Amino acid sequence: MGVKMWNGEDTGVCCVEIPADVAEPTVLQLMSALSAAKQQKIRRLMRREDALNVLMADILSRLCICRTLGIRNREIEFGQNAYGKPHLMGQNRLHFNRSHSGSWAAVAVSTESVGIDVERISKADLGVAERFFAPQEYRQLLQVEGGERQRFFYDLWTLKESYIKAAGQGLSLPLSSFSIDLRSEQITLETEHEWKPCYFRQYPIDPAYRLSLCSPLNRLPDDVEMIGLADLCEEFSQYL
Repeated sequence: MGVKMWNGEDTGVCCVEIPADVAEPTVLQLMSALSAAKQQKIRRLMRREDALNVLMADILSRLCICRTLGIRNREIEFGQNAYGKPHLMGQNRLHFNRSHSGSWAAVAVSTESVGIDVERISKADLGVAERFFAPQEYRQLLQVEGGERQRFFYDLWTLKESYIKAAGQGLSLPLSSFSIDLRSEQITLETEHEWKPCYFRQYPIDPAYRLSLCSPLNRLPDDVEMIGLADLCEEFSQYL
């Protein structure tokens, strides 16, 4: 029997905005909930922003998993497949994926493989697009002007990343080997090596960011749960 998310759906999406001034006692308390290996990885990061992002994405993942499965944090053990995609060890009822960028961390949990990607919008790099996007995507990008071009670039980027992450094949699936079509109301995928039928959804969490979700399920949540840092810490403490 499958599991259901806390929102009653087959997939749940949760986001937390990460303040730049997270108090050190809070950081240390959250760090203690991670494995020794993950703590070491975080401590090796040079920039505090990067360390906070990795930490919060991990903690948010743990909260979503504990909520859904009704387990304690100490019962969670993460592994990864041959391409580096994280998964839960010891069970296959629940899948998850996480992403972070700038001041946001996002997590998706689902009864099927899922991919999520959040990116902060900055200047669209046409060189990157020409090199990594499919030819038809690059042509569409060139037709968009000004600030819309930047948003279109990150729409494509996050959608493509979410697909790669859902498929769980890493960059063995080149970004240029498939294309995303945004010209109709329903976002569609064009590829010769389709992983499985998949569906996309985008969520407006912040005007300066793009957030995209990919899943083989055609019933994706209408909304993202936004959780504040204080509420995240308080609720997570119940599962320690």
